[in-house]
Amino acid sequence: MLSALPALAALLLGVVFLMLGNGLLGTLLGVRGAIESFSAFEIGLAMSGYFGGFALACLFGASIIERVGHIRAFAAFASLAAAAAVIHSVLVDPYSWIVLRGLTGACFAGLYMVIESWLNDRIPNNQRGSLMAIYMILNLGSIAAAQQFLNIADPGGFELFILASVLVSLAVLPVVLTKSEAPVPIPTDRMWFSELYRISPLGTLGTFTTGLANGALWGLIPLAAIRFGLSTASVATLMSLIILGGVVFQWPIGWVSDRVDRRKVIVVASVILVASSLALYFVASRGVEFLFVLGFVFGGMSLVLYPLCAAHTNDRVSGSERVPVIAGLLLVFGIGAVIGPLLGALVMEILGDLSVFLYIAGVQALLLIFALLRIRDGEPVLPEDRSVFEPVVSEPTTAIFDAQVLPEEEGGQT
Repeated sequence: MLSALPALAALLLGVVFLMLGNGLLGTLLGVRGAIESFSAFEIGLAMSGYFGGFALACLFGASIIERVGHIRAFAAFASLAAAAAVIHSVLVDPYSWIVLRGLTGACFAGLYMVIESWLNDRIPNNQRGSLMAIYMILNLGSIAAAQQFLNIADPGGFELFILASVLVSLAVLPVVLTKSEAPVPIPTDRMWFSELYRISPLGTLGTFTTGLANGALWGLIPLAAIRFGLSTASVATLMSLIILGGVVFQWPIGWVSDRVDRRKVIVVASVILVASSLALYFVASRGVEFLFVLGFVFGGMSLVLYPLCAAHTNDRVSGSERVPVIAGLLLVFGIGAVIGPLLGALVMEILGDLSVFLYIAGVQALLLIFALLRIRDGEPVLPEDRSVFEPVVSEPTTAIFDAQVLPEEEGGQT
């Protein structure tokens, strides 16, 4: 029985509104950028701005929460994000969007910190897996559902921007009116790249390459799809299927990775992702049915690699080190996600719009090669020393706070 669920219902309702608004806005910007004839590089800069703000906020967001408390911080971050959403429709130029996306990314990093620290503070250990699964389903499910809002108004107008702003604003109501007591903020330390790489070369590099690939996914794929000739409705369906693939594949792949060498699971996921990316590039002209099926598989592998790399890294540290390790991985992912849209956009400018899939295939091929080398040179972690796979969203903050409650385990380096 999930006894903690009623006390968290208001917070989870807030999550639904936030993800509906942010999920709509992220895809809308790629579509609107194509309508406005923005270059791929300009859209890439805007997407990089989001992840740049997200990464920077990971450095100072916790101090804001500690100073004013969870509820006030949530209201402040959501209000700023809602304002930024509607201003996109007023300042329709790529350089204003860079600033606005940076502000949005910073706000959502702060919102994730509030939400997930609150959830983990209030969830009993014996209900943690079930309730975090509900959170993940609501999170990704809302983002997937939000793609269909593209069909209710013209992306070339201002109505969808207003809708995104309203949805984010509505997230404040259930949180500020809740009777549940907010938790006391817990400071989070961080671990930097060199130490993370020493602990787990594959986990660290895998997190970085996943950031490179997923940073390009959100804004550049809608842009490429519109330029290729897909309707707004087809773009919405494609993005929904990409996200739903992430929901469907995380659990079975996580289950397998808890029982076999996680490095081999990373290799298999990378092979499927490279193959599906190349297929999307080469068979796109055969019809939207091919795109939809391949997009579902592509999204499943794209969105499962970060939690695989995070779990692989956690296999090699003790319980006391998990918080700084996962916080460090978040920054590594963020850096990759800042660079990824720029590199992907440059590839699109040189090789054509659909070459964003070639870029993602190339990035993940590097991870595949490195993973094979690590399997050859390193020893696997024993089953009794493995941490538990935790499904997380594409902006990977969940594992930061989950790490506070995992049991201590020891492991070796790979």
